[in-house]
Amino acid sequence: MAELVPALAALTATALAVSIGANNSAAEMGPAYGAGILSRRQALGLIALCAFAGAASMGQRVVHTMGRGLTRGDVLADNLGAVLLVSAATLGLVTLANALRTPLATSQVAVGAVVGVGLFHRAADLRLAAVIFLWWLFTPLLSLGTCWLLGRYCYPRLRDWVGSLPTERVARGVLGGAVILSSCWMAFSAGTNNVANSVGPAVGAGLLSPGRAVLLGGVGMALGALLLGGRLIATVGRDITSICPVCAVLVQLVAGSLIFAASRFGIPVSLAEIVTCAVIGFSLAANGLSRTAGNRQVRRFVALMPTAPVLAAGVTFALLLATSIPPR
Repeated sequence: MAELVPALAALTATALAVSIGANNSAAEMGPAYGAGILSRRQALGLIALCAFAGAASMGQRVVHTMGRGLTRGDVLADNLGAVLLVSAATLGLVTLANALRTPLATSQVAVGAVVGVGLFHRAADLRLAAVIFLWWLFTPLLSLGTCWLLGRYCYPRLRDWVGSLPTERVARGVLGGAVILSSCWMAFSAGTNNVANSVGPAVGAGLLSPGRAVLLGGVGMALGALLLGGRLIATVGRDITSICPVCAVLVQLVAGSLIFAASRFGIPVSLAEIVTCAVIGFSLAANGLSRTAGNRQVRRFVALMPTAPVLAAGVTFALLLATSIPPR
């Protein structure tokens, strides 16, 4: 059985990349799809292409954090069974979220699972975990606040400018091009960050080199978007609030820029939280607090947001305790 653990860990990491690619579809292209600029097939195709490009070009920084930064020493390399449990626990939670058609903070689940292994072996880097936690607080709030301000003060001016264009055809062309470009930026930024959620532990265990890992994870995320992303993509784009093309562009630019900045620092952040908070920011500007707070999807999102990393860490710790997997 021990000889099968490396192969099972690599296989589970690939399956996790597919599941994450499907879950991320709602956040990456939901606003563009909800605005009616892209069809579902076009949106999923762009996700696959741009997410792979982001993973292959810049994914290694966050992979290093996930694989070798959150645990001290060679904990993952010495405990391949624990790596398998990390991937399995994360895969189970993300698959459940896909079944519920709910965008999930996959970065928080993956980080929580790795921290659970570190806590079990008394080798967790809690200082780095605290830094990541602060990023988790800061980035969604900044996304929400920025989009609320844009919705209140910039959106009306941009809408009037679009309305002043010579013809409706010109306006549609300008908006369509802007939405497509901003959506591609969003998907590229997501690829630079979220590929680490699936392959980071395998890299830390020495099962995959960083270069091969980001390619494998990028392919898995692309396949997940193409094959399984269709059921989730409408949730963010249409179920929280109706979103116009101008709002879609602003959501994608704000969220993509925050995620790209986090990737430059090697910090895994929550794509789902940042994008959903951006959409909530526009909903607050357009609909007010009471109507936004009463939305069923918003309530579900707020309920799941703080539980994901704690649940992942607890599940992983409990599985390790129950199975008592020995070091390699």
